[in-house]
Amino acid sequence: MVVVVMMMDKHKFTVGGVEVFLSREDVEQKLQAVTPENIREVSVLVNGRRYPVKQALAESTGLLRGNFTSHDAMRVFRKLSLPLGTGPGEDILTAPERLFTVIKSLNQFDQQKVRGVVGGLLSKTDRDHCFVGIYYRAKANVESLLSLKYVRDVQASLMIARSLFELAVDMELIDIVPDAVKKIAAFSEVEKLRAARRIVDFKAAHPSPANTSTTHADFIRNNAVRIEADQKALWPGAKKVTHWSGLDLRARATLLKAPFDEIYDMKYAELSWYTHAAGLTGFDLKADTYPILQATAFELAARCYVILLTAVIDEFGLSKAIPGVKNHLDYARKVPWTDTDEQVEALQRALLD
Repeated sequence: MVVVVMMMDKHKFTVGGVEVFLSREDVEQKLQAVTPENIREVSVLVNGRRYPVKQALAESTGLLRGNFTSHDAMRVFRKLSLPLGTGPGEDILTAPERLFTVIKSLNQFDQQKVRGVVGGLLSKTDRDHCFVGIYYRAKANVESLLSLKYVRDVQASLMIARSLFELAVDMELIDIVPDAVKKIAAFSEVEKLRAARRIVDFKAAHPSPANTSTTHADFIRNNAVRIEADQKALWPGAKKVTHWSGLDLRARATLLKAPFDEIYDMKYAELSWYTHAAGLTGFDLKADTYPILQATAFELAARCYVILLTAVIDEFGLSKAIPGVKNHLDYARKVPWTDTDEQVEALQRALLD
């Protein structure tokens, strides 16, 4: 995010969490002796020469390029009335930055409109706990994703995007699967019992002073009968429950239909190919493939984040408390795709006025 405050003849910008003071004259002076790099995306005109916007902002401020996106730089230069232009067309290699900015924008919307409401809920029901728990897991995943700013982080980005899809599926299933709220709570206990038994079994097979804790054995002794009874009642006939719905991910996505079935068979499958396939798949690739994969991960993550935020808005009635909140969500999703102040203003008129 770029925040701007006017300071005499300079503007105060907050770029990637760092405050800088900058004027048009500063930029012109800093770039006087700087040779422009090759332009394959958006450029800025300074001293009669065109520079890639990230090079120009980095040289003007001393910021590392990994700390901001091209679209952060574009907004700075628009405020300084420096003309922007494009190269031979937006290169596919810039797509990760554009989509990364979409996730940042959605997260800012989340912080401003949703997070406080969710955090302020009182006397939560079991159903509320299900939605809030999934929401906070998604929030943690998004914030982790926003810390992955480099193409080298592609494997982690792919895994987080897959996790956000699974969380979006879980949230949508709450109104589809019978006894979903009871099953979500019980499944957590089933998993704890399973883990406790594994730990106790290992300790029994490998006795040592380091393996003397009784915590897990106590949990089994005090809770096993109750948990096993709940499991038999909620998932009758199932020898092993691997998900609270009793379904594998394909079946879950198929049950929900569009867009989840398509995402599972196309996007999720593609990401799984690069994160789980044996050998060097996901690493032994052409250099240009990595940013494309990064863009795919960010696109899926943003799409699932919108689904999750919409579900929370609907569940807790935020549309009544915050008139037009869904329009603000739509604006947050779309504004990163604007390239001029005129486009931003048109989007504001269409969605926020």
